[in-house]
Amino acid sequence: MTAPSFGRKGHAGAAAPAPRRAAFGARNPDHFEPIEIDEAALRRAAFIAEERARAQAPAEAEALPPEPAAPSDRSLKTAYILWFATGLAGGHRFYLRRPLTGALQAALFAAGWGAALAEYYAGFGAVGLSCLWMLADGFLIARMKRTAGAR
Repeated sequence: MTAPSFGRKGHAGAAAPAPRRAAFGARNPDHFEPIEIDEAALRRAAFIAEERARAQAPAEAEALPPEPAAPSDRSLKTAYILWFATGLAGGHRFYLRRPLTGALQAALFAAGWGAALAEYYAGFGAVGLSCLWMLADGFLIARMKRTAGAR
């Protein structure tokens, strides 16, 4: 009996069996192969994990309440007095910290009257548009006052 066949029944004097092959995919410690890392696949997997975690998170975490606006140091009563007295020239808009639209309203009114006095009758349309803008501002002053903020 030989050493490889020792203890096996029915193999007395037989040739030694062939050594076992390594299982498929098993690493051979005598051979080094660098492992290729697919960075795009890693980024994709991380992105998918983030999206799944975000989908499972409660919706309240994303929807933050709006920050309250700073209280305005402007008076609503003064804004309405200016609207009544200088509404066509945009005085109330200057007071409520809207100088660009106040200047635009004043320019529209002045250009309309200038054109009307020069007998360019389309100027009356500009004056009429300025009057409509003033009337609309009568309804918008309260909101403009809330968003004026303190400086």
